[in-house]
Amino acid sequence: LMTILQSWSQGVEVWGESGMKKLWSASNVKVYGGGVSEAAFLEDLSRTIGDYDRLATSSSYGRGQRTVSQQLHRERILDVADLAAMPKGRAVVVASGSRPTLIRTQPWMTGPHADEVRASIAAHDPQAERTIREAETEVATVEATVEAEGAS
Repeated sequence: LMTILQSWSQGVEVWGESGMKKLWSASNVKVYGGGVSEAAFLEDLSRTIGDYDRLATSSSYGRGQRTVSQQLHRERILDVADLAAMPKGRAVVVASGSRPTLIRTQPWMTGPHADEVRASIAAHDPQAERTIREAETEVATVEATVEAEGAS
């Protein structure tokens, strides 16, 4: 069984708050692809993704001696703002028994079934040319963003 929702509140509208919590909690694989601005949901997801420990080292000089100290800082891996601003082409996968993983998505136009999907759109979408043109523009935008990430 697979359920695809655009937002937490879309699920709440169908199953109610309690039902949506049960559905989310029982899911073995959860994928968040960005584009959501529901702070409570994003905060829960951020906590699920977790924190990391960063070791910070500092040194000081006094009375002719150098002192080095280290402190462990716990920081959120992805905070609410990071999740809300997740760029197209990225997603977080939370799977049972595994640490959450940031992935790069593969648009249908670059996948192994691109020709079949394109043919289906051409056969069934009254605005097929527009749909395909917009999809190709989106891919170009995502690829440019990925290249810019790599350069920085």
